Amino acid sequence: MEEIITIETKHIFIDIVNYTLKRSVEAQSDIIKSLNSIVMTTITDLVINKEEIIFIPTGDGMCISLINIKYPYDIHMKVAILLLKKIESYNITQVDEMRKFNIRIGINENIDNLIIDINERKNISGAGINLASRIEGLADFNQILVGQSVYDKLVNREKYMNSFKPYIATVKHGHKLNVFQFIDNSLSSL
Repeated sequence: MEEIITIETKHIFIDIVNYTLKRSVEAQSDIIKSLNSIVMTTITDLVINKEEIIFIPTGDGMCISLINIKYPYDIHMKVAILLLKKIESYNITQVDEMRKFNIRIGINENIDNLIIDINERKNISGAGINLASRIEGLADFNQILVGQSVYDKLVNREKYMNSFKPYIATVKHGHKLNVFQFIDNSLSSL
């Protein structure tokens, strides 16, 4: 049996809210192109090496998995906040209402498995990425929800003290989940 490779991962799960609602197929495609561009410029702006990232498309969103990045400790939050800011700027300049969009974000971190997927590309499997997906599914538009593991690492940092509102949610299989909404009144994009 092949040895399983485990990695420390920080997952930023993104979903476009109401992706198909009152949008043409062409507008949907343009939104995906715009989201991809915004994600790539965010990664470039934050100087994250491409070898430390796995992008997993999900149709109307994606998971950005950051691999073995310990510094800065809050890189996943930096990515999420910058994405929301960039999308807000994009929407302000976008004339066509069908091409404006919002996202919801779920963040989690864990030690997950590095695998090779059906397309023979690096991918991730494990509890961390699964939980990130469930957390994202609980979020509303322009909202960042984080899992317990992320909250535990951030809550005692000055930058994030008093920045989370706790919730208990029921997800798949009746599992109870602690999630925390990121709050920052200085950010108009939230």
